[in-house]
Amino acid sequence: MVQLPNQIKRWIPTGLSIVLFITLIISGILLFQSYNQSGYHLNWTKLNYSAAGLALLALLVSWFIEALRVLLIAHALGEKISLKQIININLAATFIGNITPFYSGGVPTQIFLLCQAGIKPGKSSAIVTMRVVLSTLLFTLFAPILLWFYRTNFPDGILHQVTTVAIPISIVISAFLILFVINPKLSKVLIAYPLKRLEKTRFYLKIEPQINKFLAEIELFHDSVQQFRKGYSFFLVVAATLAYWICNFAIAPFLIYAFNIKATGIFIKSVLIQFVLVFIISYLPVPGGAGLFELGFFTLFNFVPMQIRALFIFCLRLLNYNLITFVGGIILLRIVNRPAPQS
Repeated sequence: MVQLPNQIKRWIPTGLSIVLFITLIISGILLFQSYNQSGYHLNWTKLNYSAAGLALLALLVSWFIEALRVLLIAHALGEKISLKQIININLAATFIGNITPFYSGGVPTQIFLLCQAGIKPGKSSAIVTMRVVLSTLLFTLFAPILLWFYRTNFPDGILHQVTTVAIPISIVISAFLILFVINPKLSKVLIAYPLKRLEKTRFYLKIEPQINKFLAEIELFHDSVQQFRKGYSFFLVVAATLAYWICNFAIAPFLIYAFNIKATGIFIKSVLIQFVLVFIISYLPVPGGAGLFELGFFTLFNFVPMQIRALFIFCLRLLNYNLITFVGGIILLRIVNRPAPQS
């Protein structure tokens, strides 16, 4: 089993500490501001604990559906892996994604851990690529439309950021990803072109066996994407992608209900606003959206009373960020500290 370098093992708790520190500081400031403005004292006996339980259940169901999504793709490609393995891999990859800018560490970590589970690199790359493509397309197609309907909820600065940065970048990325799904052989062409310029050099001759192995994995990636596109599993994964994000975004409205806030359309409005907010934050270079997420919720969820808004955001981040980051970090540490099997 391949082991991560010791430097990365030491960096994992450091990165976790930094991100959680930022989150707790921002949450503390918001809590202090809310308390000072209202002098509000929460009556814990009047909370709706059933709704709070539903929020936790929505989180756990979202973990299950995300694992099921990866499982469907893997099985469509003829790979056997357990649901428990995938849940652990997803949580570990989410941890790395949450502590790196643009979630940049999550994808390679997931590919690496799938390879550790016995799936070839080409197929592991195809599995993760299809997962990323479907989520990216979902947000690119619907977030701009939702932003138009809810534009009055967003400050001018955020609207400018979205229209000039997030939407154009997402369109370019989506077009690029669609092109690779339609014609996955393009990846081999793009990689082979610069290699041809090196094939007569001594350096190329030294690494030629590794290059040939790498190109074989690219070919496997190409075949895997084509195979997945033609099966019925594709439509199941599309449905699972939508279900995952709905469950993930359902945590917030259930928490609102837990504070006994009742208003027309809270559930739908909460889900749709989160859809736009996550779309915006995903194009900002802040690990896990730490700080920005809290401030965004504090501004956009103005239908939540000021006296409990910060506490609501604190509880939300505790569930959909802090908990998954802590659990994922523990799982990743267990994986990287696992002794390699004797050959």
